[in-house]
Amino acid sequence: MNLNRRNFILKSAAGAAGAFIAKTGAAQNFYSKNEYGNLLFGSSNDSGVLEEARKNIRKIRQRDARIQFLNKNGQPLKNKEIAVEQLNHQFLFGDNNWKMSAMVRNGMGDTDRLKYYRKRFSEILNSLNTTVYWTERPRNDAAKTQDFQGEVQWDDFEESVNWANANGLTAKGHPMYWTVPKAIPEWLAKYPYETHMKFVEVRIRNLAARFKNRVKIWDAVNEMLWEPHPKNLAKRQWPWWETTENMVDYIGKVISWAREEDPNALYAINDYGLSSTKFGDKTAQNGKLVNAQVQRKRYVELMKRLGEAGVSPNLMGIQCHTGWLTPSQQMAFYDEMSEAGVPLTVTEFWASINELKDISQKAVEGEEWKSFAGNKKYENLSDEELEEIRDKYILDYLTCAFGHPNIHSFYFWGFIGMAVQFKNEYDSSHEIQPIYQKVHDLIHKEWKTSLTLKTDESGVVDFRGFCGDYSAQIKPENGPAIGNKFDIDNNKELNSVVIKTILT
Repeated sequence: MNLNRRNFILKSAAGAAGAFIAKTGAAQNFYSKNEYGNLLFGSSNDSGVLEEARKNIRKIRQRDARIQFLNKNGQPLKNKEIAVEQLNHQFLFGDNNWKMSAMVRNGMGDTDRLKYYRKRFSEILNSLNTTVYWTERPRNDAAKTQDFQGEVQWDDFEESVNWANANGLTAKGHPMYWTVPKAIPEWLAKYPYETHMKFVEVRIRNLAARFKNRVKIWDAVNEMLWEPHPKNLAKRQWPWWETTENMVDYIGKVISWAREEDPNALYAINDYGLSSTKFGDKTAQNGKLVNAQVQRKRYVELMKRLGEAGVSPNLMGIQCHTGWLTPSQQMAFYDEMSEAGVPLTVTEFWASINELKDISQKAVEGEEWKSFAGNKKYENLSDEELEEIRDKYILDYLTCAFGHPNIHSFYFWGFIGMAVQFKNEYDSSHEIQPIYQKVHDLIHKEWKTSLTLKTDESGVVDFRGFCGDYSAQIKPENGPAIGNKFDIDNNKELNSVVIKTILT
């Protein structure tokens, strides 16, 4: 069966950890019986991996801090109670802007519905993956900048970026360039390759220059392992196997153009189909084998070759639509991709009960699957039970990502749309789903620092906290608390701050 790219993602997400065994390279086409049981009912098999991830979080996401409090004359403030509160994470937790963008573009920019949606977003996440497609199928309701030649539309992207910046969220742009046909404006087809690339250069330079210092991270090139070099677009079949040399050629151009305009932004390349492939092997247009194991190796090689060419991306983007991985599989996947020597960013993560239902259906296809874990029938699981299993998977997945030393940032793909359920299409009435509070508590309670400390004889407090933005407040005997802000930076083993107050 010849699958297109989107069906491939959806079907893979419903299925197995396929060709994924990172270090050994052994092929695995479907989950084993125990792995199905682990996903549907939970198991202690991976509890050790999760516990190690939790320990790692304390090691890699926290740093030591020392604050000295002085009075206005420069003398230590001794034995004073200090309230230390983390305001924001340095690590980026994000989601896309697809639904809020659609509201703005469809006349709902001043409605309570959008205000509530954005309020819920900013209460839990600190980065906005802001879509800026050249086009994304004219018939799709996605943000597009140039469906029609000569008519460039920045308003939607600009509005999302401005909202993110005004509310303390890091804006990320997605994507600068994507060679899948649906993302290339139809009017470009009349031009030869050389002219096509001139238009690409104008787009890249305009994006980087116009949004310099406002967009901090870009998906510079999207899904290159499955799509052709732009000169081969007319011959495109899926899956397409492009040579490493050709990928280095056009990716290097895109990154170079962008960096010339904004050298301070971080640039990622981004791909899917890496962690699992339910359907095993596929055949590319040139007859070569394509599966997750092959694509992982190609991706690592591509990153190394880009580095040798002097155009290495800052981040290696890995989509995670495809498959429900156990914690040990997830960590092994990160380890393998880290061989490229570049920080990783989880760019598009989703998990839904519909995918879980497909997994559970596979579990009852054979007689041996009909009963498992205390004779509980897979097919009898309610939506509420499936949601609990899905929620645990999301929390475990997020924990493993935060607990891996090479993960730079983590982006959901549609989390707010799943976690905040609006009752209709036009007003602000909505319900917060349990997964919203679960993820909120993980990020903002378990992984956030809030301490009450007392200064020593030198006016010093020492503590270890999660990296990010902080406030420290000292309460004088009379009068309001006096607050000061400081940072705990992951790049420093000891963060020292001297705070001089107006106190006598």
